Amino acid sequence: MKSTPTYLTLAALALAACGGDDAATPIDAATDASADAAEVDAPPPIDAGPDARPFPAFRNPVTLADLPLAQAASARLGVGTSKACDQCHALTRDTLTRWLTETRAGDACLTTLTPGSATEARAILDCFRPGGGEPYDPRRLGVYTTGAGLAWFTAVLELGYGAGSTEQPTWITRVQMPRGPQPLLTQDDFDVVAEWFARGLPELDAVVNDIPPPDGCTQDIQPAVATHVAAMQTAGWRALNHDDGLLMFGCAGAPNTLGCLATFPLSTAYAWSSGWGAAAPASTLRILKQYDHRSSFWTRSSADGRYVAAGGGPGGSTFIDLTTGREIPASASYDPGFFPDNSGFVMQGGSRPWCRQSLLNSNPTQISFTEPECSSVAVVGLYQHLGAVRGGDYWAVAGQFVSDNGGGEPGASFGASGHSDLTPMVWSGTAYSARAEVSIATPYEGDTIISPSAKLLLSRTSFNSAQSGFTLRRVDATFNGSSYDVQVPIIGRYCVQGGKPAFSYDERWIVYHHWVQAADWSWMGYASATDPAFQALLTQGTANIFLLDITTGVPRRITAMNPGQAALFPHFRSDGWIYFVVKDDATPNHEVVVASDAALRLE
Repeated sequence: MKSTPTYLTLAALALAACGGDDAATPIDAATDASADAAEVDAPPPIDAGPDARPFPAFRNPVTLADLPLAQAASARLGVGTSKACDQCHALTRDTLTRWLTETRAGDACLTTLTPGSATEARAILDCFRPGGGEPYDPRRLGVYTTGAGLAWFTAVLELGYGAGSTEQPTWITRVQMPRGPQPLLTQDDFDVVAEWFARGLPELDAVVNDIPPPDGCTQDIQPAVATHVAAMQTAGWRALNHDDGLLMFGCAGAPNTLGCLATFPLSTAYAWSSGWGAAAPASTLRILKQYDHRSSFWTRSSADGRYVAAGGGPGGSTFIDLTTGREIPASASYDPGFFPDNSGFVMQGGSRPWCRQSLLNSNPTQISFTEPECSSVAVVGLYQHLGAVRGGDYWAVAGQFVSDNGGGEPGASFGASGHSDLTPMVWSGTAYSARAEVSIATPYEGDTIISPSAKLLLSRTSFNSAQSGFTLRRVDATFNGSSYDVQVPIIGRYCVQGGKPAFSYDERWIVYHHWVQAADWSWMGYASATDPAFQALLTQGTANIFLLDITTGVPRRITAMNPGQAALFPHFRSDGWIYFVVKDDATPNHEVVVASDAALRLE
């Protein structure tokens, strides 16, 4: 059994690029600097017992006093001038306290630190899965993800599955953090961070100096928004792709764009989807694809609407070719993105995840991300979104985020140190390569996306760790000879709540999903909050798709999902059709790709 509590799980690091750089406080330096500090009683070594199979230490004791320990651990995580977990997470007191709570709940998987058999070792590892046969879930490890490649976990994997087993690379792919360009934690790093959490985050207030967030949200749409939307009527990617003759999927023989996808069944064709379009009576919903696996995180589609991609599936992630309905397994994890000119795509977790779309057009049986059409751009972090400048560079944005895997309305724990990282990229004819990254301050903003034209940013905005609305910024980028000087003035604020927004290709609309909340009963048309029909939506977990005109700030609900059904991860294809995914608790592992023409009906 465990010789001392190891309350270490930081579940919010599940998808973080968590690590440090040369600016982080070195562990040895922090130890030396504290030589005169009063020492605390050292916990006994977490090590193998005399009768157990020899095992490396899970973590080693650290004798720093509380304050220097907090300074060293928080610096390694990215508090201060270093870049580490703060690349993806706002390291506020609220965030760290929440991680500590998750830590103590997740520690139950470590039933022993000296497993003596393959059965015991596998039991530990299986505890990090959400259910029988499911993939490892990094959220069940928390900060242990930062030690997933260290000696102790390696020994557990070898005991459970044998040296050289395929289980170890599977484990590393699914679990090990960081996933971005930040260095992995060493054992010394892990010991210090783990000790701070084992003690319950002493001196947290001393090392994390929170700045109060803005007060609530006041809607503000500046004239620059209408000016931009007007310009995009001819210069946006919807117009450019049309002028270039991009063939849109499902439009052959259609008299107009509204006539596309006519060969696919309407949502009214099935009992389980018959009422989905009731929120927008004039619109049409079509069922594009049903599949029998659980997708992971968001879904995105190619500009022409032919390919749909998401994490999850037998290969780790999946691309669907809607021309045949064929599911293409891909050796990657999640976070798909497609360039707006229909030229390429990315799927995070692949060995060389940035690929030309010609790879998909070649009708592959699977994608390994070792194909010659693929290349590596290691600087771009997780939760990236893509844009492109006509005749110029491709762009990606990444930064602080809150993981959204469809389990409810996401929080918005973004702090004063919030930032967005813009990466301009070029295609050489054989590979993608990055120019110097540009990091810009976006306090109390996160989950940032970039518009198809790369001229707008949209972020979810924080107020008391919840979302107050969306912030719209214009991107003013000036080439300086090697990269760009960038300014991002705020031109709009929208006081609505929702997750995973996406821009239309003409950049007039954003689309997002929103889970039914307790205060929603009135505007949804119910007589009271206790109305049984409303309570069914609320208690069973129900999410709908919303469309917002950025020139007016008016949101419209465009789906009416049944209790327990979640319409999620909406996004546009180039011609204005909206795609989204529906998950239904009543039929686990059965998901549906749906198309809506709601935006087209409002033109």
